[in-house]
This record gives sequence, C-alpha cells and structure tokens, in this order.
Amino acid sequence: MSEQTNGKGTRRSPRGEAARKAILQSATRMFSQGGFNSASIADIAKDVGMTQAGMLHHFPSKAALLLAVLLEREARNEIETEAERAKGFDGLTVFLHTLRNNDRTPALVQLMTVLAAESIPDTHPAHEWFEERYETVVKVTIDHVAPMVDVKSLPPGVTVETLVRWLVGLADGLRVQWLYDQSSVSREESLAQFYDTVMRPVLKEPYRSYSWVANLRQEASQ
Repeated sequence: MSEQTNGKGTRRSPRGEAARKAILQSATRMFSQGGFNSASIADIAKDVGMTQAGMLHHFPSKAALLLAVLLEREARNEIETEAERAKGFDGLTVFLHTLRNNDRTPALVQLMTVLAAESIPDTHPAHEWFEERYETVVKVTIDHVAPMVDVKSLPPGVTVETLVRWLVGLADGLRVQWLYDQSSVSREESLAQFYDTVMRPVLKEPYRSYSWVANLRQEASQ
C-alpha cells in the first residue's frame, strides 16, 4: 500500500509518514535526555528540518506528541509480548524476554524512566497515561503468572498480585541502576535469580523444578 492511516481514518502519504517518524525519533531522543520540559516544539522542529507549523500539522500540541511517543513504544512491546505468548512461553519467561528486548534500546528505556518519574505530579501531561499503564501492566502480568502459582504455598498476606508488584518494582528499580552503569547489573539475569530463589517455592510443577538462570545461560551459549 502507498499510504497509511493516522488512526482517525485519514490516510497519510509516504512522505507524511516519513516526516512523522522523524519527529517521533527526535522527540524520543530529546525527551529521554532531559524530560518533557527539556525540548520545545521549536527545538524538535529545527532538529528535523521543518517549520513549527509543519510539525504541528502532524502533532497539534507537544502533549499530543508526547502521547504518540509513549503509545508507539508501548505498541511495539505489546506486539513482542503477544509473539512470545504465541510461541508457548510461560508468563515469567515472557516478562524476562520483555526486559531483554527493551534493554536493547537504552534510549527508550531512559525515556520511560525519566518520564515515569517526572509525570508523578497530576499536572503532568503523561500522568494519567503512566497511571493507567502501571495498572494495566500489573493486571496483564497477574493474568499471565497466576496459572503458574500454587496459591496454597503463599505465605499469609501474600497474593499473586503481591508477587507481581514485587516483579514490577524490582524491574523498575534495576532499570535505574542499569541506566547509570549498564555493566553493573543485568535486569534479565537478576529477575531470573529472583524466580529461582524467592518465587520457586510457591510455583506449581513443572515450574517449581525449572531454573530460569540455567535456561538463560543455555540460551547465551547457543
């Protein structure tokens, strides 16, 4: 096809699609370096070689541009996650593979880290998006992990949601450490160790007998 839709039913020409892609790439880079307030519409327009009016034709506001950056990143994650599920991987392994895939693009990891922190005030244009995203991540991960857990083995007061929130919190905390020094820690390996030590006793068979660390090492040797 020679044209793509913009999500509202209107078709974009190849030239318009290329311009939109360039704007998103520039905004991703600038926002990841200094946050939402670090770059203006004028800065991004200048970076991609177009006028502000030309850029606003594609994105009517800076907030709309930010949302487009976040939605595009999340859409890629959803596609990759569904592909992993289709291959038959269990929920915990899919979570690991998502971290691996994300960490191959440090600029996007940094973007999410910077924006997640600065959007905590409810006046930030991405506040609602991140709030809903965390709720969705927890819900979807619970759905994927719950079939693997032996709820009778859980300590009093601990639920599947508790385990999932630990996973998300651990992944996010390690993300900050990794961004400061990528040689200091592997998020994927650290989560695999968490599975093998903390989570293994509360998993059903065959997962209780499975080693995610051993599997990672086997994958690395291939």
